Amino acid sequence: MDLNTHARDAQLRAIAIFAKRPERAHEINRGHAEIHGGLRCIFQQDGQSLTLDMPSAIGGTAKGPSPGYFARAAICGCLAIGIKMTAVRENLRLDSVNVGIEQDWDNRGVLGMRGTSAVPSDTRITIQVTSPEPENAIKAMIHRALDIDPWFLAYRDPQPISTSISVTEGVS
Repeated sequence: MDLNTHARDAQLRAIAIFAKRPERAHEINRGHAEIHGGLRCIFQQDGQSLTLDMPSAIGGTAKGPSPGYFARAAICGCLAIGIKMTAVRENLRLDSVNVGIEQDWDNRGVLGMRGTSAVPSDTRITIQVTSPEPENAIKAMIHRALDIDPWFLAYRDPQPISTSISVTEGVS
């Protein structure tokens, strides 16, 4: 079985299960990050871990990519995979999918400097697809994929978020 058929069959099985038992579609992801010296941080979830750090210019040791690197990887990867998932579900052939991102930043924001924001001032996403299918069919499919892509929507749309803070007095 080729990978596209495998992806399509797996998605259709999941859709059939979730249609009959919607409660099976609900999931909670839990991860945590902990500082391990300087600004180096280890994130762990589901038995996987990765190292994040900041550039030395702002106090890190560059022992790993910055958190922003992983955020950009998440949106680009999620979009590329989501477009391919939608295409195989709809029996549309794609020869390649490439998603790029550019963001404009004022690095003063992350340092808490007045009059600046830590949020990107602009985010530009480029999607390039090679396909033998008609252009209008591919563009319409991409728009359907964007409408259901979790990380694209997390960037684009406001969402509820809550924070719980606890402080334990420790010995220095």
